[in-house]
Amino acid sequence: MPTDPIDLELILQSITDGVVVVDQHGLVLYANASAEQIFERGSLVGRDLAIPVKDDAAYHEINLIWPSGIGWAELRSAPITWNGQRAYVIGVRDITERKQSEQGLRLAAAVFESTQEGLMVTDAKNCIVRINHAFTEITGYTEAEILGKSPALLHSGRHDPAFYARLWDSIKRTGNWRGELWNRRKSGDIYPELASISVVKDTHGQLSNYVAIFSDISALKKTQSELDFLAHHDPLTQLPNRYSLLSDLSYGMQRAQRDGKFMALLMLDLDRFKDVNDSWGHPAGDEVLQGVAARLLEQRRDVDLVCRLGGDEFAVLLNHVGDAKDAGNIANAMIKALSEPYTLSSKVQVRIGASVGISIFPDHCNTPELMLQQADSALYKAKAQGRGCFAFFSDDLTLAARERIDLEVQLRHALTHGELRVFYQPQVDIASGRMVGAEALVRWQSPQEGLIAPARFIHAAELCGLIDEIDTWVLEQTCLQGQRWLAAGFAPLTLAVNLSPYQFLKDDIDETVAQVLRDTGYPAEHLELELTESALMQREAQAILMLNKMRGLGVRLAIDDFGTGYSSLAYLKLFPLNVLKIDKRFIDDIPLNRDGMEIVNAIIAMAHALRLTVLAEGVEDQAQLDYLKSRGCDMFQGYLFGRPMPADEFEKLLRV
Repeated sequence: MPTDPIDLELILQSITDGVVVVDQHGLVLYANASAEQIFERGSLVGRDLAIPVKDDAAYHEINLIWPSGIGWAELRSAPITWNGQRAYVIGVRDITERKQSEQGLRLAAAVFESTQEGLMVTDAKNCIVRINHAFTEITGYTEAEILGKSPALLHSGRHDPAFYARLWDSIKRTGNWRGELWNRRKSGDIYPELASISVVKDTHGQLSNYVAIFSDISALKKTQSELDFLAHHDPLTQLPNRYSLLSDLSYGMQRAQRDGKFMALLMLDLDRFKDVNDSWGHPAGDEVLQGVAARLLEQRRDVDLVCRLGGDEFAVLLNHVGDAKDAGNIANAMIKALSEPYTLSSKVQVRIGASVGISIFPDHCNTPELMLQQADSALYKAKAQGRGCFAFFSDDLTLAARERIDLEVQLRHALTHGELRVFYQPQVDIASGRMVGAEALVRWQSPQEGLIAPARFIHAAELCGLIDEIDTWVLEQTCLQGQRWLAAGFAPLTLAVNLSPYQFLKDDIDETVAQVLRDTGYPAEHLELELTESALMQREAQAILMLNKMRGLGVRLAIDDFGTGYSSLAYLKLFPLNVLKIDKRFIDDIPLNRDGMEIVNAIIAMAHALRLTVLAEGVEDQAQLDYLKSRGCDMFQGYLFGRPMPADEFEKLLRV
């Protein structure tokens, strides 16, 4: 130590490093001003700083605990003699700023390497000087392959020179650029990326580097493409959807008008498709829809568009047709192709059909929406004509469609406001002449139009989905009325109620009938359910199962309008029926048309061979009744005995 303490103090107080002297126990014997600033504890003399001291004179780092936070110090200690006792002098230097800088660099390096975005740094001459791991993952290039090279190595060739000129102009003006780029991987694959390029300047404000950050957006682009596809296409069949059809219709109309050509829109609805879903499940239905799409694509011409509108509805836009006849020929070919059997993956073979409505531009319409609407109206006409055929739109059809819509509105009102009525037509035993039953028939008592026959509203009820509700209402009202007559002491009658094909083909129709019988208390053996041939033949296997369930309830079963449909003896013998009703059209042939009379004879003989009771419908004169009696027909109904009548009028017959 210097001999002059004043000179020593001046030196110690003037240096920027801290100097601290501690005894062997760590108590501070001396501290200069810099040391007190570094430790931020005020006067240090007499305090124990818990500073480790060593004799090796090596540098050590310690943490500094400040009121404002944590810092770092570098210290070095050496043994000395202070006032005759062993002590240590410690040199202390504040290295907080340096440590923070190092930490920042380490953190930046960690972020640089761990980020999922690709990072590329170039020098002022635009040569690559650093990349991160994500860069290699995205592009396939390693540091050894890319450092020192120009980013132009990545160019895809999709962007023209003007694109890059705009990019560099933005960087020079604003210091950055952001947008989408198409670049090329080492493998040669081209991929899209979202990139940001920024300028880095040194402490003097001079350009030193460029930094590019980019993300591979291939997956995002694919998702966007898929979403765009789904917005314009049906996901099951991959065909264009209604949105695409309207767009193509608009463009096609402009082109056809310009070229003086015709254009046709075919609206297709599958027949019996619901049977496939109900019998084999929706996966089977999906297979059929895909098969339909494939066959329509095979039938179309290159200039045509095939679409799926939803459910079992398809549309085909025919561009450049010569006339309506050409459209009809194409529609006929498509109907024929779609009617061929489909073999499912389960090896099950199914058959469906198709009905087609056709609208012609410019004959029928002048807007895409109107053309679609008119083709849809024509489709209804095709269905009404018996399905499996095509029909063209006409003004008369438009008027009929509007009347049908009005009728549906009125019918819904009628159902909710009690305007429907049940009429009863007597059924008579031919041998005894005694009334043994009645057929329940629905009528509509309209406040505006009076009594409306079912021929005017039943089809509309089927189209708008009200038929099931109407059928159930008629069944309930008939059973309630029958129970009232029994309670009044009248002789038991068999009351016959028609089940529409729509209601019969429901899986729970037997439960509906059972519930009505329970609710009304009407005996099952006095209830007869009438079904048409077409309803029974639509799904033979299910029909047999359903008929057996209803027979199990104790009700009687009749086949109505026999002779007008399939009239298949092979199937008829499988159905558990009680009654066969001969259609009025055959009864009208008696006694003038011998062929018709022979048919009646054959039906009666066949029914009796199957142990069925035969009832003739529409008997209007005595000659018809006499002939039926001579041929052994069991029962009849018709105007000869009585027209359909309200319950109160029918009750008068019961009192006779």
